[in-house]
Amino acid sequence: MADLWGNTQSPPTPYWLPEYAPGEKAWEPMKGFPVKIPSGQQWARTPSSQRGGLQSYINRYAGTRAGMVATYQDMIDRMMMMFPKNAPSRVGRWTPTRQ
Repeated sequence: MADLWGNTQSPPTPYWLPEYAPGEKAWEPMKGFPVKIPSGQQWARTPSSQRGGLQSYINRYAGTRAGMVATYQDMIDRMMMMFPKNAPSRVGRWTPTRQ
């Protein structure tokens, strides 16, 4: 796949990308492996620069391999489906039952 300037070689894989695309190896040319959907906790601690890089990765390789999300928004939607629908109810303080 050629980019806007006619380069056919993929850029090197950033050191953090294999956490999201397990088939990639840091500093080697990107190959476009499927992205593992991050958990909400993992996503919350992901810096915005890495989120932007992941968005670019997904947009570049979308649909090139089976299992690859079609768009960045699809990844976000799948991640949101993993969040609990209702907040767990709070239980009052435990006390022994009266007889």
